[in-house]
Amino acid sequence: MSIGSVRDIPATLASGVLGCVCATDETLDGAAQALENAGIQKESLHVGALDPARAIAAAQRLGVAADITSDDPLAGLVAGGDERTSRLRMDRGGVIGGAIGALAGCALGLGPAGSIVASPQNMPVLANAALYFVIGAIIGSVLGAAFAPQPSTHAGFRLIDGMQEGAYALVAVVPADRHAELRRALDAAGAAGITSV
Repeated sequence: MSIGSVRDIPATLASGVLGCVCATDETLDGAAQALENAGIQKESLHVGALDPARAIAAAQRLGVAADITSDDPLAGLVAGGDERTSRLRMDRGGVIGGAIGALAGCALGLGPAGSIVASPQNMPVLANAALYFVIGAIIGSVLGAAFAPQPSTHAGFRLIDGMQEGAYALVAVVPADRHAELRRALDAAGAAGITSV
């Protein structure tokens, strides 16, 4: 029985995500019970494991969704980027950096400092513009990628590692202001690798 799906949760409701790693069925049951005792509804709980059949069996036992994947457990739950977004930001940063570099090169070539690269007598502006275009494009691409939204795998690496080691991942969509309280409840239930986003 799968109640809801992380893909069905409206973005406005996903104000926070709390996840943990449960090494055994008993730990998983205890962690899910601890969250339910704290007032978290079953519709907010999601289970995953490296073996999907194992996750489905656990989810049916608990009455929660089994839609957490072992390669990206927080996909659809946290606002993150993907490879396409990162590539777009890198390209955009490169274009902006290149344009700024070219303008700076032109300004330096026309100034009293002249060209910093060897160039024919009548081409210092063009030589500077080309050099600074390349430098600006490289710096812009690096910064564009660095400031792009990172994939959710960065936030969920503990969950991924736990599932790779044979444990369950239990993820709850809960308000961020309750994370500290719920972390304590999960910790008391024996959960490990608690991740708060």
